[in-house]
Amino acid sequence: MFRSLCFALLILAGTKPAFADCSLSIFKESPAVPTAQEASYEEMKQAVSTIQHYIRSAEQALDACVQLSSFSYNYHVGRLKSLADNINKQADIFSALASSGSLAQN
Repeated sequence: MFRSLCFALLILAGTKPAFADCSLSIFKESPAVPTAQEASYEEMKQAVSTIQHYIRSAEQALDACVQLSSFSYNYHVGRLKSLADNINKQADIFSALASSGSLAQN
């Protein structure tokens, strides 16, 4: 049994990983979402642009990972959706504050 286990480990160690061409390092750190009540117009505008670019890049990285499990793919898509929902919520709050004249003066 021990010999079989050692043999299996040697085979696994010598094989090319299935995800060698699949780099999901973009998911290690996502851009920050500013708080609408504290952000300036330029900060919010830059955050929206940065997050849109990040999401496009992350989607391309996911599409390149053809052998990614459904669970892992859905997990990463869920993270992107959560990020998009969060920035959209803050942008909506920012717009409402701007139209009411209640923005913080930065």
